[in-house]
Amino acid sequence: MASAEEREAQKSYWLEHSSQPTVEAMMLDSKASEIDQLERPEVLATLGCVAGKRVLELGAGIGRFTGELAKTAARVTACDFMATSIAENRRLHEALGNVDFLVADVTELERPPGSYDVVFSNWLLMYLSDAEVCALAAKIISWLAPGGVLFFRESCFRPSGDRPRTGNPTHYRNPRDYFAMFDGAEARPPPGSAGGDGGAGGDGGAAHLELVSCKCVDTYVAVKRNQNQICWKFQKVETASPRPPLTRTFLDSRQYTDRGIAIYEAVYGPGFVSPGGAATGGALLSRLGLSRGERVLDVGCGIGGTAFLASDAHGCHVHGIDLSVNMVLAAIERAATAATAAAAARSSSGGGGGANGAHGANGAPDAGAAAAAQGQAPHDVTFEIADVLTRDFPEASFDVVVSRDVLLHVQDKAQLFARLFRWLRPGGRLLITDYVLPDGVAPPPPLQQQGAGAAAAPAEPPPQQQADGAGAPSAAGAGAGAAGQQGGQAAPAQQQLSAEYAAYLQKKRYSLLSLGQYRAHLAAAGFVDVQATDATPELIECLESELARLEGGRAAFEATFSAAEYDDVAGRWRAKLARARAGEQRWGHVTAQRPAAQ
Repeated sequence: MASAEEREAQKSYWLEHSSQPTVEAMMLDSKASEIDQLERPEVLATLGCVAGKRVLELGAGIGRFTGELAKTAARVTACDFMATSIAENRRLHEALGNVDFLVADVTELERPPGSYDVVFSNWLLMYLSDAEVCALAAKIISWLAPGGVLFFRESCFRPSGDRPRTGNPTHYRNPRDYFAMFDGAEARPPPGSAGGDGGAGGDGGAAHLELVSCKCVDTYVAVKRNQNQICWKFQKVETASPRPPLTRTFLDSRQYTDRGIAIYEAVYGPGFVSPGGAATGGALLSRLGLSRGERVLDVGCGIGGTAFLASDAHGCHVHGIDLSVNMVLAAIERAATAATAAAAARSSSGGGGGANGAHGANGAPDAGAAAAAQGQAPHDVTFEIADVLTRDFPEASFDVVVSRDVLLHVQDKAQLFARLFRWLRPGGRLLITDYVLPDGVAPPPPLQQQGAGAAAAPAEPPPQQQADGAGAPSAAGAGAGAAGQQGGQAAPAQQQLSAEYAAYLQKKRYSLLSLGQYRAHLAAAGFVDVQATDATPELIECLESELARLEGGRAAFEATFSAAEYDDVAGRWRAKLARARAGEQRWGHVTAQRPAAQ
């Protein structure tokens, strides 16, 4: 659609739906009042503090967020292309004294460089074409002061509101599309300037956006089992030319490529990138004694297998957090697909129909399908792209914290354990599986940090989902990395790492603890009833089973991927199995509890 036609279509659409300046009209949903009361505080909390900030609100509408922003902001500029909406916004909020009201189409808007600390929009970009979004992204970077924040929230995949509408020009994009547009956006100072917008100077530098977080809007999951509502928070960063690669882009383009994720699943089973797949994941969750309605935090959630199991099989609400964009977006896509299928099944059966084709994370019918058959969408799960060492949650937010084979990526485990303790309610439970060193064996020193390969700690990659056994990071495997813990093996535990294995751990920048160190660190953080056990025999069983399945399905694997990738993955698994059998690569299971309130 040409730009002029696009704008005309959008204006016609909103002329139809803004004749009554109400929340119900703006949200196009019969549950608008209920949702509004829940989601507004959530969205603003995700945005963060705007006290003393200069805020530009794009697509402000009747001011659902304008008044809240103006409570603490130094000044708010509320902009919308519908005059009737701005008139209502002015009626409601002009008395606040720190709001400017502007009727303008954002595609034609111009503002002075560096004039805002925050640019905020809620349901705007889905009413712009791709070209218009890209152009606006570059403008926003210019409008933001150094270190300024861009926040936006959009409906993805499909409509969320249930209000009937005749014609709908909305762009329900895949979240990947927004990442592509905003990752590629930058603002350069004018030629010959001393920096233009206060940026990286006139030497060819530029400003761009770095992701702070991206998450589902929890309210829509709670009310509608809808993971389609997604919000992003970016920060303006100024760099000299050439622009360095984004940390997460560097990682996702290597270890966590879409192809790499597919290879993980070919070995572990659908939905999983950790040892044992759904069978081991289900067994581990059963040990926690999960109860319906409990809130679970999945640290390093990957593509969501554990989260889906905890939700569908145990009736828990699960919030998954991971640094890998590719992993989390895959999880969101699967949750959204399940919700769409369930909605279609309900519609085709008159509102209470079955959920044909609704499956759990392992591809087999499960509690999620049963829920859909009763008129409920499966998967009470939300996902977030963020760093667990910088993201914060209110104290006592969760009943359970689960982390599957990812903490080897986190160097500052003392800080992490303190955070996990605080986020658990009194009596809350913790489950960790990870790769461990033998007691008394010092890990190899980490290599000096090199460029964009790390985020969570200076000497290692960010705390994402699994890493593989050896070699190129684009191929599959999980958790290469740990030397033995005494016991559980016929072979004697090694008292020092082999030079080859030590070099491998050093190259991967893995940060491993012994089981004894896990006990000590968790106790120091305040946990009680700490149990740290050697699960290497279980790891060996998992590796043997996975390798046998891989070898038995070689033809299918090579048809999907390639013979070279088969050889690479099979070689990795044989190497991991040999190290585990020799007692060098070890696996630990750790559980603990926050003391119950006295």
